[in-house]
Amino acid sequence: MLNFSSLKEKNFDLLLLIAVLILSSIGLLMVYSTSSVYSLETYGDTAHFLKLHSIYLFAGMAMMVLLMNINYRWLRKVVYPAYFIVFLGLVLVLVPGIGKQVGGASRWLTLGPFTFQPSEIAKFVILLYLAHSLTKKRHKLDDFFVGFLSHVLFAGVYIILIFLEPDFGGSAIILSLLVIMLFIGDVRIRYLIPLGAITAVFSLFAILSRGYRLDRITSFLNPWNDPLGSGYQAVQSFIAFGLGGVYGVGLGDSTQKLFFLPQAHTDFIFSIIGEEFGLIGVLVVVLLFLFILFRSLRIASAAPDLFGRYIVCGFIFLITLQAGINMAVSVGLFPTKGLTLPFISYGGTSLVSCLSAMGIILNVSTESNK
Repeated sequence: MLNFSSLKEKNFDLLLLIAVLILSSIGLLMVYSTSSVYSLETYGDTAHFLKLHSIYLFAGMAMMVLLMNINYRWLRKVVYPAYFIVFLGLVLVLVPGIGKQVGGASRWLTLGPFTFQPSEIAKFVILLYLAHSLTKKRHKLDDFFVGFLSHVLFAGVYIILIFLEPDFGGSAIILSLLVIMLFIGDVRIRYLIPLGAITAVFSLFAILSRGYRLDRITSFLNPWNDPLGSGYQAVQSFIAFGLGGVYGVGLGDSTQKLFFLPQAHTDFIFSIIGEEFGLIGVLVVVLLFLFILFRSLRIASAAPDLFGRYIVCGFIFLITLQAGINMAVSVGLFPTKGLTLPFISYGGTSLVSCLSAMGIILNVSTESNK
């Protein structure tokens, strides 16, 4: 249990912590609501996914508390070992017989009864590396090779390995974070313009190299052209929001989770929130994420050093960017992409990584509030 009085004495940003706990509680509730029928049908246990999610939530909370209570500057000492450990994990998922394949993608490693995604940890680690390196090289960032190319190469290794899984969404997220961090770090804009062109070419190649990605783009433009095929998920998501209206149909009373909307407990959990809690529930979730964003940016602006500022900005942009894309996909503003909703969706590695990131942000807040 978290002792709120002791946290207040340590000068943590208590309101930020409460917002994270509320979102995590919503996630625990919604994972059970969205997965119980599927769990019963598949595993003979309505609480199968709830039990696993609870374990991951406990692990994430433990990591958050741990990272809240260490000196965040110590993380700079483990940046390079962490980078190479994750690199090894990203290589192993591509090895036949070691990486676990689901739906034609090899993104998971198995450890006993649990699975985890090295690509989710990679997002966390690459931000630590960029924050450390931009701080270390702050007087040489005008140099093309030191300030720009070295960071692109380090991040590029992860981007390519994740793309090969294949996970276009994960590689695109890291590429976006790379651009954001280089911009925040005051790397010269003229270096970033070619990176934008490379990103456009990379995205075009990724879309054309896999037919299903092109189908997602065309179905995004008009999902009703193929409501039982490529547009199926989007159409079923729209139906969920329509059924929910303003006030929702009530907790547990969703019909779309009854095998109409695929991935209801992961990628499209936001749609079920809209169905069961209506527009009011949707606004609560959106406002909580916005509160976490602006509260974290306030912490970053008051951080006592560049490293603290960079890691807070990096982690909060990671969380809110992923949340924004997930919610945009659910309401049809973005092509379908397999990204979880931070703190809420079922997805063990993502949950632990996001809570760990919040632990570091809260850690920096202790010195920002002095």
